Amino acid sequence: KFTIMPLNSNPNIKELTAIVLLTFGIILAFVALLIPPGEIHDSVLFIFAQIIIYCGSIFGIDCYISKKIHDEK
Repeated sequence: KFTIMPLNSNPNIKELTAIVLLTFGIILAFVALLIPPGEIHDSVLFIFAQIIIYCGSIFGIDCYISKKIHDEK
C-alpha cells in the first residue's frame, strides 16, 4: 500500500489548516465588504472559492478514508 503520511502521525493538522483558512476567508470577505465602495472584488471571491474547495476536499477525503477504514475493520 502506498501512503504519503501515516494515519496516526498527526491527523489534526489537516483539519486545523482547513478551519484556519476558512476563518481567514470569511474575515477577508467581510473586510472587503466593509471597505469602500462596499463591494467584494473578484479576486477576493476567487480566493474565498479556492479556500472553500480546499476545505471541502480536506473534509471530504477525511470522511471517505475514515469510512473505508471503518468498513475494512
